[in-house]
Order: sequence, then structure tokens, then C-alpha cells
Amino acid sequence: MKITLARHSGFCMGVRNAILRVVREINSSDEELYVYGPLIHNPQTIDVLHGRGMRTAGALEDMRGKRAVIRTHGIPVQERSLLKECASSLINLTCPRVAKVQSIINKYSAMGHHTVITGDADHAEVAGLMSYASGNVTVLSDIGDTASLPVSDAYLVVSQTTFDRQLFKKIVGRIQARYQNVTVVDTICDATRDRQEDVSLGIMNGIDTLVVVGGKNSANTRRLAQIGRDSGIRTYHVETEEELNVEDFADSKSVLVTAGTSTPGWIINNVLERLFIINYKTANVFLKSLLFFLELVIRSNLLSSVAAFFMTLITLAYAGLPAEYPLAALTFLYIFSMYSVNNYFERNFLKLSNPNKYVIYEKFGILLLAASIVSLMLALYLATLYNPMTVVVVASSFALGFIYSTKPVRVIIGKTGPGLLRKFYNSRIITSFGWALITVLVPMLATTPSFPVMVSVSALIFTLIFLRTTLLDLIAFNGDLIMGRETLPVIFGVDRIRIVSMVLGAAGLLVYSAITATSQKWPFLLFAVNAVYYLSLMYAMRKFNYIISLKYELLVDLDLVVLIALYILIALLA
Repeated sequence: MKITLARHSGFCMGVRNAILRVVREINSSDEELYVYGPLIHNPQTIDVLHGRGMRTAGALEDMRGKRAVIRTHGIPVQERSLLKECASSLINLTCPRVAKVQSIINKYSAMGHHTVITGDADHAEVAGLMSYASGNVTVLSDIGDTASLPVSDAYLVVSQTTFDRQLFKKIVGRIQARYQNVTVVDTICDATRDRQEDVSLGIMNGIDTLVVVGGKNSANTRRLAQIGRDSGIRTYHVETEEELNVEDFADSKSVLVTAGTSTPGWIINNVLERLFIINYKTANVFLKSLLFFLELVIRSNLLSSVAAFFMTLITLAYAGLPAEYPLAALTFLYIFSMYSVNNYFERNFLKLSNPNKYVIYEKFGILLLAASIVSLMLALYLATLYNPMTVVVVASSFALGFIYSTKPVRVIIGKTGPGLLRKFYNSRIITSFGWALITVLVPMLATTPSFPVMVSVSALIFTLIFLRTTLLDLIAFNGDLIMGRETLPVIFGVDRIRIVSMVLGAAGLLVYSAITATSQKWPFLLFAVNAVYYLSLMYAMRKFNYIISLKYELLVDLDLVVLIALYILIALLA
């Protein structure tokens, strides 16, 4: 079964900007934020924002004295005036595309044109648009409705921004054939048109199944599903991955996944991952077992731990020392333990953002936590094989790592306000320092300390882990933003942190390469490939508004596999 994500999926510009503003307002004040009607038509996003302090009001009286927000669909002129009077402050998040239609109607209506709006009469956007017509206004939902259009000297025809483009053309054609002096302004937004064209193109290219992801109350999402049904394509309109069943795709050969303009990235990714799982449910026993093993290895952070094992060996080899496998095992145990603990304490976040990973920690969480404690004890034992300083550093690292992950510390940091300490804590930049400490400083303390080696390899490890963490945060940006997880892209902005990361990454790469070349450790320059790969991936991702996490998380972790392969190659050539 071929699974394809439509080129245009997820948040449009208007929804993205509205979500960004709402989250910014929530983060900047403890005062509740009231939206007059649903901010967007996606129940899951609204539920998350409600949990963070946003409220949805159904009546103007509920907004009195409150911080008020006008939703993306806009509201009628009269209600906007009343809202201005009764709210303590007002934030207008009407989509710019909708605001443009309001302005067009206002202009032509004042000139005496009869306003014709193609759209759903009971839709919030249409209700708002109608209020901007100072004269007569008619809403047409279907081509047959044109027969009821009153006679007028002049007409203005516009559309609800999320209306079906082909139906709009048909209605316009019927009106122009019957009446004179018709001004037509195509106000269907590009995001809606692009998504509809993606589905039509997919049907032309031979898909047999269409999965539309988004709110059941979303007009643009429902229309995407309708295009599939009208074309005779097996179509499923789902809000979450839980609505997808294995048996529904038994005969599917080519599946196109698309999503409405209000659908967040984490839900799209969850649906894609569910489809990939369904695809392999019918695989042979060997393949299913292999896939389960790979999923467990990646999601339980065993791959990261193995990479840390080899990073320690790289440090020792760089210093010209023989491989100390107990030290490498110590590093493996530390990274495995820390990541298992962090994921265990973040289970509630994983439940929404990564349900498949959540299932692993829900089923095996206690087992993984117990394994972490055993790993701690084994690591401390291995440290005692060397010297007291190694024991002190390893024990301190474990203590700080466990304290860092606990809820009391998170609560305390959360109460410090949006200051530098909170940003540093939540940014996870400390993760890069932790990796450098355990894979470089500990091996050097346990064997033969070398300042040039520590500077050079620390620059490499810090650069790789910092870029890896930032890349994963960029991939998860949409979900992190809505759910309140403060990562570097959320705190400082995607574009800014991408530039800063590339500059820091290039600087770290330069330090490592310069010291390595000066020391004439030529084979070790091969590891510069890993940093260049991450920098190239970050550069390539700059043009994407939406990133498929399944694809890019695999691409990110592929670099760890390359790192391991390069070490084995250098060891064989030595």
C-alpha cells in the first residue's frame, strides 16, 4: 500500500498566525483569554488550548471585562462593536483573507451592488460577511439556488474563503448567463484551492483511497472529503488516528492523506504513523517482528544509547588510547537511563504528540524505569573501576539528570517566570552539555586527561547533539507550540533559531576540524561529515511550513548510524 501526504496539508497562514498569537498571549499572562466562538474548527487543538487557559464564549455577555479574541472566521460588525465596548481588551484574529472579503463587500455594497456570497448560510464566516453588506445580500450554497436571486441593477459575487472552487465557478457561470453587470471576485483562499487541487490531482493519478484529517465541523475539511466521495473514491474523514481501522484498508493500493487548514501537524503525523502500522499489519511474521524490534529500539532510545557508546570509543581513539569498553558501557547506561526517565515523566505530553511512543511507555514504563535504576547502579559500579573523580562526576551527572526530570523541579522552574533560567531549562540545550560531559570528560578523567582532545571532541559531540536536538524540535514545532512545550524554536522563533543553530554548528565544526587537522589526526576528519549532514538537513528544511515527522526523524537518526559506521571503518583501517 502506497501512502502519500498531499503537498499542501495542515495549518494555513491565517490559522498559524492566530495560534501563534493566542499561545503568545497565554504565555505572557495568567489572565484567562476568551474567544467569541471557536477560534478554529479543530476540537483537539481547542481542547489543548482550553487546558492552557483559553476559554470559548458563546455569548457577548460572557466577554464582559475579559481579554477578548475575535476568531479567525470573523464576526458580524454589530457584535464586534459591542465586544469593543464590553471587553477589557480586544485582539482581532480574523484571517486576513476573510478581512479582505469583508472590505470588498463593504466597498461594492456602498456603491449599490447586490451582494451574492457563495457558501454555507449557517457558517460563522458567512454570517460575518453578510453584516458588511449595507444593501441586499443573498447566500447561495448550490447552483440551483441561483433561481431565487432577486433582480438588481448590479451584482457583486464573492465567496466564503473555504468554498468549493469548482462549485463557485458553476454558480458564477449561471449568474453571468442570466444577469447583466456582474462583478466577480474570486475570494476562495489559496490554501483552500491548493488542498482541493491536491485531492483532484491525486484522483487523476489513480489513488483508490483518500484520508482527510480534520475537524468534522470544518467546512474546508468536509469539502475535501466530498471531492473524494463525488469522484467515487473510498474516503475516510477522521479527526484522529483512532478512527482508522485495519480492515478499512484491506484492498487499498494507493492512499492519499490530506488535511484541512485547521489541522495541527501532530495529528497529521499520528494518522500517517497509524497508516504505516496498518500497512505492515499484513506483512509476514519476520517483517512484522523486525519492524516491532526497530520501533522498540528507536522509541526506547536504544539507538541513541548505542551511539553514545561509540562516541566514548571515538574520544579514546582520538586521544590515541585503547578502547575501554567498560567506559563505553557506562556511557550507554547513562544515556539510556536519562532518556528513559525523561520520557517516563513526559508521558502525558507523548499521549497527544506521539501516541505510539506513549503506548510503549504506558505498557513498559515501569519496566524501563526499573531498567534505568539498574543502569544507574551498573554505571556507578563501572566508574569505581577507574578513579574517585570518575565516580564523583558520574554520580553527580545521574543526580542532576534525575532531579532535572522531576515534577517538583519543573514546577519550581515554571514559577520563575519567562526569564533566562526558565528558557535555559526548557530549551534542552543542557542536553548537549550532558552528552559532551559523559562521552568526553568522563573517559578523559578515567584515563589520561588531554585538554586539546577534550576541546576538540567536545566541540564535535556538542555540535552533533545540539543540531540533532534542534532538528527534532523543529520537526515537532507545531505540536510543541500548541501544547506549551518551550523548546528553542518556540522560545526564539523557527527562522531565528535555525540561523543561530547553523552558525553555532558551523563554529563547532570549524573548531573540531582545525584542532584535528593541526594534530594531524586525518582519519578523524571523517566525523565532520556528521556535522555537515545535520547542517545540510537543517538548511533543506527551511523551505517547509510542514514537516513529516516520520520521514525527517528517521533522516535525523540516520546520522547516528553513519557515525557508528565511520568509527568501525576507522578502527578497521587503523
